[in-house]
Amino acid sequence: MAYIAVNYFFTIKQLTAHNTASAHEQIVTPSPSPIVDTLLPLAPYAPFVISGLLFVIAFGMFFMNRIHNWKNVTIAVIVALMIAGIPAILTYIGQGSRQTANAGPEEIPRNVRVAPVSPTSVLISWNTDAARVGAVRFGKVPLTSQAARIYVADNQKPANKHTVEINSLVSKQSYEFEILSGVTWYDNNGKYIRFTIP
Repeated sequence: MAYIAVNYFFTIKQLTAHNTASAHEQIVTPSPSPIVDTLLPLAPYAPFVISGLLFVIAFGMFFMNRIHNWKNVTIAVIVALMIAGIPAILTYIGQGSRQTANAGPEEIPRNVRVAPVSPTSVLISWNTDAARVGAVRFGKVPLTSQAARIYVADNQKPANKHTVEINSLVSKQSYEFEILSGVTWYDNNGKYIRFTIP
């Protein structure tokens, strides 16, 4: 990225999107067994299969005992359907809508600037093509999720021009940050944006 030195520390033309976990934290996940890989596509249907089996068992038991009264059969079918539907409903609620939001080019932070406001504060600013809510995850080097602070830009309102003022900085200390635009975190090609207070 190009750095332009004028009356501020630097400018970055455009940031890149990243997945915070994969870009900055090493997460090791065990690889699933071949059986799990084979059965995994069938997992969403498990509640329906279980529900169907419960229904057949409940209906069969009741039907064999009380075949002479069809009113009881109807009630048993309704109760069995209600009980059998509980796992399916719980699974649906647990999964939620499963909608994902993808970052569009209109929300990529551009012209990111770090400008001194005073010896102990800086103003971080950036632009987006579309109005988005923005925030900065900020902290001392090395930036960690436990020690980082999040500063929300523009009073939590969507905007095209974003600014965050960060105070109480220490001389000779290096800091790192990344920017949230919309629903995506952005950094400088896989690295946090870093600067040092003079």
